[in-house]
Amino acid sequence: MPILKQYLANVSHEDKQFVGAIAFKNEELSLPNGSKMALGIDDGHWILIYQEKPASRFKVFKYDQHEDKILVDQKPGGVTEKNYLKKHIAYFLSHAKVTDLVTLLPPQPGQIEGKK
Repeated sequence: MPILKQYLANVSHEDKQFVGAIAFKNEELSLPNGSKMALGIDDGHWILIYQEKPASRFKVFKYDQHEDKILVDQKPGGVTEKNYLKKHIAYFLSHAKVTDLVTLLPPQPGQIEGKK
């Protein structure tokens, strides 16, 4: 079972054109440290939903790569919060198993029913 980092080895996470979301495919799955995360990326806007341990409150990180600004639970953050976000994303990519996840990609042009 490859980890997500191996699976995404050729993906540039600095690519501001990548769009998609990665999450666990069911509620019982978690990372080795017991945390849960979901990651969404849309044109340089990153959203990380993070739960440190079961039954704890979720934190929502919103990072705008274009403006280099971060919000944590809708409150402005700084360098500390950006480092925290990067640390969690790195852990997620290094420890999540591909078989435990679902990847959601937006429909490509022509894939939406009734649209041409």
